[in-house]
Amino acid sequence: MKTLKILFLASHWRVSLIKAFQDAKLSMKLICADSDPDAPSLSEADRSQVIPLFSDPQCLPSVLELCEAEKVSALVPLTNKSIEFMADHRQELGAGGRRLWIPQNRVIETCHDKWKLFEFLKSEGFGTPLTFLPGKTATSFPLIAKPRRGEGSKDLFVLENSDDLDFYMKKCPHHVFQQRIDGQEFSVDAFFDQHGSPRLIVPRERLAVRGGEVMASRINMDAGIIDKVTALGTKLGLTGPCTIQGIQDDEAFYFTDVNLRFGSGFVHTISAGGNVPLMMYKELAGQELDSMKIDIKNHSVMTRYPESIFR
Repeated sequence: MKTLKILFLASHWRVSLIKAFQDAKLSMKLICADSDPDAPSLSEADRSQVIPLFSDPQCLPSVLELCEAEKVSALVPLTNKSIEFMADHRQELGAGGRRLWIPQNRVIETCHDKWKLFEFLKSEGFGTPLTFLPGKTATSFPLIAKPRRGEGSKDLFVLENSDDLDFYMKKCPHHVFQQRIDGQEFSVDAFFDQHGSPRLIVPRERLAVRGGEVMASRINMDAGIIDKVTALGTKLGLTGPCTIQGIQDDEAFYFTDVNLRFGSGFVHTISAGGNVPLMMYKELAGQELDSMKIDIKNHSVMTRYPESIFR
């Protein structure tokens, strides 16, 4: 098989994901790039490079130089900022036929802005918690306040009453305020091919979460959730790997976030039989995905723990 070179942008702590690609035993050379010279993922790649911050004008020349020197076949972003960087420089980074594993800019703008995502979900008839911007009076509590643009659980607050709402509307004018739904949280790992067809959809119950990152999950191949994610991905025009978050209560499934990249617990799906590294390899090599047999280990459980890297 032809050796393909994959560049992971902003790989930082995503060691388990890089290992999952290594364990797939494909003809891939994995390259990690991050602005932090101590990023642990740099120790796990076949080749690593420290690059400037995405906001630095020298970042684009640095990434392009790396792509040329290594003859990179594709770029895979691992944070929202890396997605937006690739979208801003789509023409330069995609020169020479390099594959950029990001969807169209309109999809990125919708999914990276929680207010726009709410408006999209509501207009298309998908279940989603009631969401509003600062200035509106709430009729019920509790609420969740979270940045309009952001990832993880950074700067997320729970509001119990009107006093909390008044305080955080003033303190966080760029947040959205969302009804809190009590139910089972899900992360749904998915892979849509380059034509937007769903090739893999795996719901995972979020059993334990720390700092916005799942620490324990259980696969639950719920047909209703799979159908809803299929419909959402098709309507949005998703491509490549993504992790969609939502909450299931006694009445419905509510979408809360669409991450256009590998989520933190995606390695669970890969380990359980969702061989996304192979899917990505086959797409890059121009091979058909139709013949792939996928057998997901339903009800499997993942628990995560910190590891240390010493240099």
